[in-house]
Amino acid sequence: MGRHAALVWTIVLAAQLSVAGTLSAQVVPDTVRIDPDSVAAADSAALAADTVPVDSARLAIFDRLNRLNRLPGEDSILYIQDSTRLAQAAEGNRGGVGMDTIAAALMRMPGFQLIEYDGERADFGAQDRLLVLTASEQGRARVVQEGSIFEADSTITFDEPAGIVTGTGMTTFTPPDAEPVNAARTIYSLQQQRASAYGAQTNWNAQGADWRIVDGNIHSATPDSSFIAQAHFTSCDIDEPHYHFETGEIKIVNGNVLVARDVTLYFADVPVAWLPFMAQSLSRGRSSGLLTPRFSVNDIVRTSGGYRRRVSNVGFYWAASEYFDALTSFDWFSETFFNLTGSLRYNVRRQFLEGNVAVRHYWNADGSTEFAVDTRHSWEIDERTRLQVSGRFVSSNDFVRENSFNPQEVTQSIDSDAGLNRRFDWGSLSLSASRKKFLSDDRTDWLLPSANLSLSPITLFSAPSSEAAFYNNMTWSGSAAFTRNAFQRVTPDTIRSITGLDEETRSSRARSNLSIGSLTFSQSVDLREDLTLGVPEALLLLGDSADASGLVTGAPTRDVADATLGWNVGLGYQQQLIGSTTLTPRLAMSGSMFRSDQDSLAQNFVAAPSRVSFGAQLKTDIYGFFGGFGPFEAIRHKISPAFDYNWSPESTPSQLQRDVFGARALQPRNTLSISLTQTFEAKRRTDEEGGGVPIEAPPEIGPDGLPIIPPDSVPDDPFAQATQRSDQGPDAGPQRMQTTPSVTLLAWRMSVIDYDFVQADSVGLFLAGFETLRLSNQFSSDYLRGLSISMDHELFEDVENEDQRLVERSFKPHLASMNLGFSFGSSSGLFQWLFGGGGGDDETPATEPDDSQPLDFAGVNDESSIVPVSGQPPVNQPQPRAAGSAGTWNASLSYSLQRPRTPDATRLLSQMLSGTVRLEPTENWSVSWRTAYDLEAQAFNDHSIRLTRDLHRWQANFDFLQTATGNWTFRFEVSLLDNRDLKFDYKQRNLDLGLPASQR
Repeated sequence: MGRHAALVWTIVLAAQLSVAGTLSAQVVPDTVRIDPDSVAAADSAALAADTVPVDSARLAIFDRLNRLNRLPGEDSILYIQDSTRLAQAAEGNRGGVGMDTIAAALMRMPGFQLIEYDGERADFGAQDRLLVLTASEQGRARVVQEGSIFEADSTITFDEPAGIVTGTGMTTFTPPDAEPVNAARTIYSLQQQRASAYGAQTNWNAQGADWRIVDGNIHSATPDSSFIAQAHFTSCDIDEPHYHFETGEIKIVNGNVLVARDVTLYFADVPVAWLPFMAQSLSRGRSSGLLTPRFSVNDIVRTSGGYRRRVSNVGFYWAASEYFDALTSFDWFSETFFNLTGSLRYNVRRQFLEGNVAVRHYWNADGSTEFAVDTRHSWEIDERTRLQVSGRFVSSNDFVRENSFNPQEVTQSIDSDAGLNRRFDWGSLSLSASRKKFLSDDRTDWLLPSANLSLSPITLFSAPSSEAAFYNNMTWSGSAAFTRNAFQRVTPDTIRSITGLDEETRSSRARSNLSIGSLTFSQSVDLREDLTLGVPEALLLLGDSADASGLVTGAPTRDVADATLGWNVGLGYQQQLIGSTTLTPRLAMSGSMFRSDQDSLAQNFVAAPSRVSFGAQLKTDIYGFFGGFGPFEAIRHKISPAFDYNWSPESTPSQLQRDVFGARALQPRNTLSISLTQTFEAKRRTDEEGGGVPIEAPPEIGPDGLPIIPPDSVPDDPFAQATQRSDQGPDAGPQRMQTTPSVTLLAWRMSVIDYDFVQADSVGLFLAGFETLRLSNQFSSDYLRGLSISMDHELFEDVENEDQRLVERSFKPHLASMNLGFSFGSSSGLFQWLFGGGGGDDETPATEPDDSQPLDFAGVNDESSIVPVSGQPPVNQPQPRAAGSAGTWNASLSYSLQRPRTPDATRLLSQMLSGTVRLEPTENWSVSWRTAYDLEAQAFNDHSIRLTRDLHRWQANFDFLQTATGNWTFRFEVSLLDNRDLKFDYKQRNLDLGLPASQR
């Protein structure tokens, strides 16, 4: 058992120094007994044979052994109780128990290896140097060496010359930092450091899963490799496993890789599949190696003439270090394309730098090529500077629409973003850019660049509040921004109007505020320039009467720009009135300048007359309280109106200003703006059994009809709990205010309504004064999870003359658009209130299934998507279904409506209903369905359906995907959760044949 292995045993059974006979030793608590009769008999035999000369040292040793055989009470000098040993014995036998202080001192000597033997009986052969430890009837024989523990129910035999340890009965070998190995018989060679076990059972952890050998013969186990024959192994954790693998040979290399051949998969005792070999990584974390190809049986043998076979994820993964890895793989789709994917990930923690990039190149069957990339990077340069970059790109939108099986990919935009943020002592600077490419209409929107500068507030004439004058502690703040937006569209072959051409918008602004208490002095400057790119000159000269045949692409073009410069200086003061009511009067002076390439009078900037305006804003909150119902104790209705009045006197414009800006832009203004927000809140009832805070008794009412307020107190809000009393009495000091969370039953927000009295008088129509032609309303509620409703109404129907002047206006509200969304489930409050629950009979509330996307398309090698998603691990980790409780469900629905008023614009009418439903019919079944239905086309737009069956350590999935372009795929897969690469599946896929949506 290693160098100096026999040291401790030599001290305890010192007879091996010189006795040539056989010694019988019995190990008892706290001492070792040597049979004196056997010693004397051996000595007499040796003297009679005259083979061993008399030696006084030898006789002294025998005398020492006889004295050690005495009980502890016979001689206190010979037996000294050690406090450390006694403490160890009290805590349990953890090694070293039963040794005296001399042995303990030897154990602590450097350069020696400690071996401990424990058993009821020890037989040692001095001639053959064979040690046999016998276990007691109720215990086990044990040998402990440097963290390794070898135990046996019967005997442990140590053959010192051969260096072999053999255990009989049920043996257990526990190496350091590893799972124990149980076997009917175990043999271990000290010289070769090799073990053999028969009828062995053991466990090991592989990639987060617990595997175990149920039965097998370990012919050879070394630190480098192990060979096992006729083994049964499984990851099922029950005594009678649902499934297991039976194999003829297993080899474990360096404790990292398991390779088995001639493998048969059994469910219970029924064989269901045979594999020529099986490989399983036993290492944790990332490791380099070949990727497992993905294909099904019908990818090898064509099942029909129109079926297109596909083999993907064929490649290599390289884990270069803890902070860097790379991957390369290829994907073959018969008669469609061949693609090569490469990805790179890094994470430099010391520099706070991480990122990834994935590139995919396609070679199409017709000889063309396509390219797609996805990348994300983040770098915290220092504690004040942060850089983030994310980009996605595809060379052809049509290629994505025609070949993608991901329903989300064909309806979403391909986005790229970049941003740099820097904080200074005096402020902060942010630079950003973005790109959105829409697959629906091939439109591309750019934000390049966007710069924002914010200055930190500066306090002028700082002074303590007790000594401050009116000019002290003034606060100044400022900001500036610049943005450039570009809108690129597909240019048609013939151009009939400016609408639909590429556009560009540049805007810049500067703001400044000086606050003195409630008085605010503000200044602002805004510059906006709108450009239309590539406008044919003929269209500018002839207008809409231009011949379309002369405006084909390639005709002379130029850019057309309109620019507006505006400035504003304002002075405002906020006065607190009663409660939350505030009045904010203001005085402002403003002006503007305009320039247009399409206006011959405004080729250069033309200034509008400066205008002075007076205004005031009144905001308040009005409360109404009502009695409760059901689980609610009280209802509060909160109305928050805001009135904004603005008046501007008449100006005296020049004729040029009238021609450029028009009469309406220069006429006096007398406007009133109204906005309204309403909220219905409910207070839940407290727990009458003591789980909540007790309800305070109503206050006493005085002669004047008002509540009597106790001294040093304030009236409680009906929606706040009274101060929680302490058991220590009234002198316990101030207590924390306990609040019962309120529930927003309904929140209603309405957009601002603007009315101009001057405009109404100038036209002679009362309704002509409304400048708000479209009214928006938003509704939300906490009681129905995720409820959000927004509606836009066109309020009026106008009649105009030939000069496009308003002649008649009638009030005819028309629902122009609506968006609705909400989530509902078996544990929702409304559902339980209406139907009395649905979450089970247990007191513990039922867990709803996860409402996230059931089908995960994220991954570098996801074959459903065209654009790769970087940053995902290359190996599929075990991901069991996100199960809820049996009988639970949840649903998320959304509805969108676009409805034009004019009958000739019916092509713009659209209605779309989309939703996601997840339910758990039983403990082992789950259903997920995500779809979108076009109500106008009366056809489903896309589908994502998954049926999942939990088979303990296995999982069966039935998946169906259909995109808005008509591509669909069906897959049936049974996979082992502990090794996703071990699966049996069937796939069928089809690309769109160009049929309309109603015929697909």
